[in-house]
Amino acid sequence: MCGQKSSRRTSSFRAAMLLGVALGIAGCTVKPEPMNLADHDASAKADAKQLFQDQEPVTGPITLEEAMARAIKYNLDHRLKVMENALASHRLTSANMSLLPALTARAGYTGRNNHLGSNSVSLSTGSESLESSASSDRDLKTADLTLTWNILDLGMSYVRAQQQADRFLITQERRRKVLQNVIQNVRVAYWNAVSAERLLPKVNPLIDKVNAALDNARKAQRNGAEEPLSALRYRRDLLESLRTLKIMQRELNDAKFNLAALMNLKVGTDFQLDDRALANGIPPLKLDVEKLEKASLLHRPELREERYQDRIAHKDVRLAYMDMIPGLEVNTAWNFDSNSYAWEQSWFSWGSTITSNLFDVFTGPQNIAVTKARTDVVKVRRMALSMAVMSQVHVAVAGYSQALSEYKTANERSEVENAILDKTRANVDSGLGGSRNVIQTELDALISELRRDAAFAEMRTSVGRIFVSVGADPLPDAVDGHDLVTLSKALKGVNDSWFNGSFNLPQPEQQAEQTGEEPQTQAVETGDTPVAKVVEHPVVAEPIARSAPPKSVEPVKPAKYVVKHVVQPVAKPQTAPKPVEVALSTRADANTSDGIINMYRNWDGLDRQAKATAGQTPSGASAVGKAQESGLAGFFGDMF
Repeated sequence: MCGQKSSRRTSSFRAAMLLGVALGIAGCTVKPEPMNLADHDASAKADAKQLFQDQEPVTGPITLEEAMARAIKYNLDHRLKVMENALASHRLTSANMSLLPALTARAGYTGRNNHLGSNSVSLSTGSESLESSASSDRDLKTADLTLTWNILDLGMSYVRAQQQADRFLITQERRRKVLQNVIQNVRVAYWNAVSAERLLPKVNPLIDKVNAALDNARKAQRNGAEEPLSALRYRRDLLESLRTLKIMQRELNDAKFNLAALMNLKVGTDFQLDDRALANGIPPLKLDVEKLEKASLLHRPELREERYQDRIAHKDVRLAYMDMIPGLEVNTAWNFDSNSYAWEQSWFSWGSTITSNLFDVFTGPQNIAVTKARTDVVKVRRMALSMAVMSQVHVAVAGYSQALSEYKTANERSEVENAILDKTRANVDSGLGGSRNVIQTELDALISELRRDAAFAEMRTSVGRIFVSVGADPLPDAVDGHDLVTLSKALKGVNDSWFNGSFNLPQPEQQAEQTGEEPQTQAVETGDTPVAKVVEHPVVAEPIARSAPPKSVEPVKPAKYVVKHVVQPVAKPQTAPKPVEVALSTRADANTSDGIINMYRNWDGLDRQAKATAGQTPSGASAVGKAQESGLAGFFGDMF
């Protein structure tokens, strides 16, 4: 009976314990709790306050360089990249800290309601050899300090820290790209806003004049003073003119809002633009496309990012190999135990352990193959991106030539429309014409003026697009300060040098001189390749405002690029090269990734030096040889 009661009590206790655990788990279940309107309102107010916090107020007309400086300091997209760069820096510090060994400190307490006793039994006879005894106190306090160092983890952590350092450099290149795009967008928005400030005072009076003419036309039609069909056609023309003016008014009004958003100014902030220092002439550029191609391959942020990705991918291969190595761990520790029965209550210990996953024999080679395939993907992606970058350089150069031609045409058209407007007004004043012709002529003159301003803005921004396609930074590497005045001066120096047709970019030879390394020289093939013709754009005699670049300490002495426009001569029809046939030539390794890479290299002429060294370049000036020697410069030169 006692045994049955004891078992019942035990079962009841277990049931109560299970019920308590179930209730505890049910009470800890997390349920979604949506934020109420008060929480959303508080968060929205806090965000709105931080959006425009700690910004220098607008105290006068904003110049182009000040708008760029405000975008650099306060634009949220750029600030986001700055914070991502800082996050990558902290991650790099954490990766370096992971190289340290593990130092673990532990302390504990254990207790029981009786002694931990034991008996000893003889293995040969099975009889008890000693009486019951205890070798441990009921209450124990323990502590230890253990230093553990895994040699394999040290090596892998070092490689991962190198990868994190490359990722930090990638965030810097992405920040460069965002900064270049923000500055280019500010340039476009600023010119549009300048045009809006100049043309809006002319648009509103003309809208009032068209509305008045519409009212008179409606009255004349109702009174029968004019033939109905003629009156309807006149009203149709006026309504079309009014629609055009309202579309123009909307676009001009949006221009300053777009500029304010790029500068992160609060919506509704009233500001004026100062365009007195803006150059109004045509930039005296001399474009050398071959040099621009080389500069773009060296300085574009996207290509630099891919090169860092290539280093990361190769380190993944190294990690895959290291993962197959057995791990060797060494440890040493200081220990303490409060057991009064122990001979020594504190002692030092040491040891080592070697571990290995035997299944790595099967999974390791596959992981290595995957990482190697990833390096091939990165390499081909970089080649494709190099092709796109060089294409963008040619597109930017062709875009500048087109924008320059369109501006000249729009400027002449505006001059003609203004002359027609003067003649029409003179005829009306002399009684030879009516007011109807004046309204339409004023509209045509205003539209032509808007198109001229838009063409001029496109021409100026196309110059900046050329240097952005090359990868030139709009801000020097070293700036004396980060206030708006200092940043504006530094930006003005770079802008003036750009629109003067030159820019400074560091070169590998100069970097090698500073580090004491031998500069790498590259052999240049010679042959009877067509001679490039340099076309210089005419220089207009308008005065162009210039300012001296700011004094700053440059870490690398730059080399000066003189930009020239190279136009490749067109080959004769009977010897015209066929780039597609050269690119798709049959190779033994055409189905492998290396074969694909070599195919791209053959197309853009990047392995000309290797072929010349191996003696693969045929003697004579064959069509295929000329195509490979001229490379992309000749290919795109024929296109543009």
